[in-house]
This record gives sequence, C-alpha cells and structure tokens, in this order.
Amino acid sequence: MAMQRTRLNAMEKRNLELVKVWIETFEKDSGAMVDKVYADSTEVFLPLQKLHMTKKDKTNWRAVEVANEKLYLSRKSKFEVVLARNNMVAVEVVSVETDLRGRQNEKRWAAFLTFNKDGRIVSDHTYMLNADKTPDPEKAKDPKIKQFMQVLKNAHQKVMKENGY
Repeated sequence: MAMQRTRLNAMEKRNLELVKVWIETFEKDSGAMVDKVYADSTEVFLPLQKLHMTKKDKTNWRAVEVANEKLYLSRKSKFEVVLARNNMVAVEVVSVETDLRGRQNEKRWAAFLTFNKDGRIVSDHTYMLNADKTPDPEKAKDPKIKQFMQVLKNAHQKVMKENGY
C-alpha cells in the first residue's frame, strides 16, 4: 500500500480551507454556497443517479438547493474523511438534518470536488442516495410545508427535464 503524503502544498491547504466554507454555507445558506463557492460555469454530477444538476449554468440547480434548504430547521455536517490532492478534495460526510416538524434524519454521502485557480469549485461529483427523488407535496398536512415542497418539486423537475428525464 502506498504511503499517504503528510505534507500539503499551498493549493491543497487552500482547498481544505475552502471545503470548510463549502460545508458551512451548505448548512446555513445554500444560495450563498452556489453563488460564492462554485464557479460561474460549473458541473455538478450525481453519478449514482446519472444526473447532472448542472453542466454549466447554475440557475436551476441553485433553485433546487434553496428550495430544499427551506424544508429543514437545521443541517449539521461532519467530515468523516477529507483527502486533498492537488486541485481536488475528496470528502465523506455525515449530515444530520432536522425537518420542519423537528424530526432528525442522518445522511451519509461523499463528494469529489475540483477547484479552479481562483479557488472556486468547477466540478462536484456527489455520491448520495435518493438525490433524484422529489418529495410529494400532497403528503404534507401542513400547508406551509406543502408549499415549500411544491417549490422544491417544481425546481427539481426543471433539472430533471434538462437531463431528459
């Protein structure tokens, strides 16, 4: 087995700091995450679903992220594994989401993030189960939750249509 490098170059150190910003903005402000952390032209791909959330233009994917965030009181994430190599960082993450009814759900997922020279993500390959599933607003009893779910469903369907689903 090859030995893991323990010394990081300047780019790797920078990217590790940027990954912290990435997860913090994911937890608190998904719109800011998309706007500030990702490059203007970026690729977000979910390999398990063979689904591109975006290939270049972030508009529809941003709408999905913002709508999804509104369905949670909080999202807290913890890195299980973080590996940096040149312009790429690989992470394994455990996220605990508290929905609008106060129920908690744990999700485990992984991502391979590629950064450009300006320190913005140009490629995100996220491995997450059920990322192609849209909540059914008709199952919500609370009108406010139903409304949030409908916004998410509409945004998600735009992305799915872009992918030919």
